[in-house]
Amino acid sequence: MIILPILSFVLIFAQLLTQKNDWGDSFFKAIVLWGIILTIITELLSLFGLFQYFWVIAAWLLINCLYVFLLTKYSLKKHIDNLKIWGKSLLGLSPMLILLLACITIIVFLIGINAIIAAPNHSDSMEYHLPRIYYWIQNHTVAHYPTYNLFHLYQNPWSEFAMTHFQILNKSDRFVNMIQWCSMAMSVLGVSILTKQLGGNIRDQILASVFAVTIPMGILQASGTNNDLVVTFWLICFVYFTFTTLENGISKSNILFLGFSLGLAILTKGTAYIYAFPFCIWLLLWGIKNLKWQAIKPIVIILLIVLAINLGHYLRNYALFDSVLGLAATGEKNKEFGVLVSISGILKNLSLHADIVRNLQLEKIISPTTGLTNKVLEIIHGVLGMDLNDPALISPKARKFYVPGLSIYEDTAGNPLHLLLIIGSLFVLTLNKKIWTNKLLIKYGIVLVVGFVLFASLLTWSPYRCRLHLPLFILFSPFVAIVFSKSFPKQVSYFLAILVLCLSYKWILFNSVRPLIGENNIFQSSRVEQYFNTQQKYQQFYLDEVVRVESNQCKNIGLTFKNSSFEYPLLVLLNENYPKQVQHINVANESQILVKKNSNSNFESLNNDCIINIDRSKLKS
Repeated sequence: MIILPILSFVLIFAQLLTQKNDWGDSFFKAIVLWGIILTIITELLSLFGLFQYFWVIAAWLLINCLYVFLLTKYSLKKHIDNLKIWGKSLLGLSPMLILLLACITIIVFLIGINAIIAAPNHSDSMEYHLPRIYYWIQNHTVAHYPTYNLFHLYQNPWSEFAMTHFQILNKSDRFVNMIQWCSMAMSVLGVSILTKQLGGNIRDQILASVFAVTIPMGILQASGTNNDLVVTFWLICFVYFTFTTLENGISKSNILFLGFSLGLAILTKGTAYIYAFPFCIWLLLWGIKNLKWQAIKPIVIILLIVLAINLGHYLRNYALFDSVLGLAATGEKNKEFGVLVSISGILKNLSLHADIVRNLQLEKIISPTTGLTNKVLEIIHGVLGMDLNDPALISPKARKFYVPGLSIYEDTAGNPLHLLLIIGSLFVLTLNKKIWTNKLLIKYGIVLVVGFVLFASLLTWSPYRCRLHLPLFILFSPFVAIVFSKSFPKQVSYFLAILVLCLSYKWILFNSVRPLIGENNIFQSSRVEQYFNTQQKYQQFYLDEVVRVESNQCKNIGLTFKNSSFEYPLLVLLNENYPKQVQHINVANESQILVKKNSNSNFESLNNDCIINIDRSKLKS
C-alpha cells in the first residue's frame, strides 16, 4: 500500500503538466501540493483519532480517484511526445556531461540502496524522531502525550508526518529512510532548476547537481531519518517560487505556493525560520518597490497560509507549553549579541569545515589544518578581546571549543572542499565584472551569506552545527556552478566536478553507522544490531527486558527513563512477536498533565503489566 502516496504525486504531477507545459514548474507545484495534502490528511485524521491503517489508505485512495478523474479531461499524448524530445536532448549532450549525469545517478542509486536496506539508527532518530512516530501510530493521533523526552512533542513534525504514513502503510519502518533519500534526490533536481532560473545553461545545471549530490553531510544524511534534507528541499521550493514571483510578478498561484512551501519548511524544522528570513525580506523589498501599498494583501495571505499549515502543531504546543514554539532549548541561543559576537560565531562555524587537507587526502604530505585553524582563531579572539570558550556563546553539548577533524558520521561531518569552493566563488565574483550584470545571481549570493550570518549570530556554537548548515551548502550549488562556469574555461569546472565526485566515495561507502562495505556493513549486520550502532551498550539490556516482558505475557508496558532517551529499538523489539501498549509513566515534566488523557490503564495496578526502568548509569558498557 506504500504505492498509494507515491501514485498520488505522479497523478498530481501529470494533472499539472496538462495545464502548463513546464516540467520544472509542474514538479515543484506537484510535490508542494502533495506535502500539503499529506499534512491535511494527518491533521484531520488525528483530530478524530482515526490516524490508522484503514483511514490512511482511504484518504490516499480518495486523492488518487480525484486526480484520475481530473486527468480524464486531458490528453497526455503531447506531454509524452515532449518527454521523448527531452530524452533525445539528453542524448545530444557532450560525453563529459553524460558522464557527470551517470555519476550523479550512481551516487543517488547507491545511497538509495543504503536507505532501503539499512535500519534507521541516527542517534536523534532513536531518541525522538522515530519514537514519536511509534506513539502517534499507537494512539491514532499526533496529539501530545506524556513523555520523558519533550522533543517528542514540540519539535517541528512534518518529516515525521511523512515517515508515519510510510510506516503505517508498510506496517514496518523499512521505508522510513526514504523520506530523506527522496528529499536528497529532489534537491539535486531542484538546484538544477534554480540554476536555470539564475541564468545558467545545461552545463551549469549539471555542475550544480554534482556539487549538491557530493556534499558529505548530505550523502550521510540521505540514507537516514533526520530532517535536514527535508527542510532543505522545502526551502528550495520556496526559493523557486520566490524567483518565479520576482520574474513574473504577483499572481494567485505564486502567492499560494510561496505560502505552501514556506509553511512546509517551517513545519519541518526550526532552521527554516532563519534561512527563509532573508528571502522573505528580499520579497518584501521587491513588493514595496513594485506594488507599494498593494503589497500588503499578498503578504497577509502568505502569512495566513503559513499559519494555517502550522496551526495544528502551534495549538498543541501552546496548550501544553504556553508557546507555539514549545520549550526553548537551553543554551542553544546566544546570550550576547553584537558585531564581535557575530564575527566570533562566523569564524567558529566556518571552522567546522576546516579539515581540507584530510578531505583532499593529502595528510601524508601536508599536516592537517585543524590545529592551525584552532590557533588562528585563538589569536583573532585575543585581538578582539573575546574568550574563544565563552560559555555564553557555546552550546552545553560542547562546553569547550575545538576544530573538529574530518568525519564520516552524519552529526559531525564537515564539508571542507565544498566550503572552499563556495568561498572561492564569492571571491571570483568580486573580480569578474562580467557576472555583475546578473543581478539576480548577485542578490541570491548576498541573501545566502546573510542567512549564514544570521545563523552564526543567533545560535551558540557546537560541533553538531555543521548538520544544520546543510541547507545553505545545497542552496549555494547553483551559485558556485554559474560563477565558476562563467569565469573559467569549462575544463576547470569539469576538473572540480570530477574531483568532488572522486572524493565522495568515503561518505558513500563508509558511513560510520550504515556502511555499505567493510566491517559490520549493512548487508552483514542484522537489522536489530544496526538499530544499536550508536548506543551498543543498550542492546543486551533491551533484549533481556523483552524476554522478561514476553515470559510474563505482558501487553501493557510502562517505561521510565533516567539519564537516557535512547528508546526506539526497545519499542521495535517489544512489538516483534505480538502488539503491546506502551507509554511513559511517572513523568514529572510539562507533559504529566496529559496522563489522564492518554492512559488506557493504570500500569501499577495490573498484575500482568510490566514496567521497564531505563537508567543509563546502570548499563554495562
